[in-house]
Amino acid sequence: MKKTIDTSGQACPKPVLMTKDALVENIDELVVVVDNPAAKENVSRFATKQGHTIKNIKDVGTKFEITILKGGNKEETEISAEEFNCAVLPSKGKTIFLSKNKVGEGDDELGQNLMKAFIYSLIEVKNTPSTIVFMNSAVRLCVEGAEALPNLQKLAESGVEMLVCGTCLNFFGIAEKLRVGNVSNMYDIATLLTSENTLTI
Repeated sequence: MKKTIDTSGQACPKPVLMTKDALVENIDELVVVVDNPAAKENVSRFATKQGHTIKNIKDVGTKFEITILKGGNKEETEISAEEFNCAVLPSKGKTIFLSKNKVGEGDDELGQNLMKAFIYSLIEVKNTPSTIVFMNSAVRLCVEGAEALPNLQKLAESGVEMLVCGTCLNFFGIAEKLRVGNVSNMYDIATLLTSENTLTI
């Protein structure tokens, strides 16, 4: 018997807790959908630790599907929130925090043009950021049809990590249109911003 659970939008260690509860049921195979790399690693590590087998991990758009074959008779251990948190590992360079899809206040059209130019300039500058965080209306920059999308995709291809607020995507109803970056949550973003050299635009 096979079962699928979707943990998208859940802060750690909730994806692990949901996986634990599902594996107690009378099933042979469990597919766990997660929406960020940290949750993917935590769920995989937890399942292996409990004596189960990771059959495969598949990228599905901006999410991951972890297929777990139930097995083993290991006694389940208590889950530590600290052990299975989703803290983003500190990056080696600067983090840029974008909280809106424009630069500054005043004329919206001017602000949006300045943001587009700023993102393009990041491709050309010598000190490219290691991470860009998108929150509130800034998530609109990462979706299908956005003028800045091609340049953001170039930055992603060059190795720039992009964390996109999942709550914000859902609020604007554009989660299915995300075309660049990894969906993240407030805990991950707060952990990164409080431990990094951050520039807010």
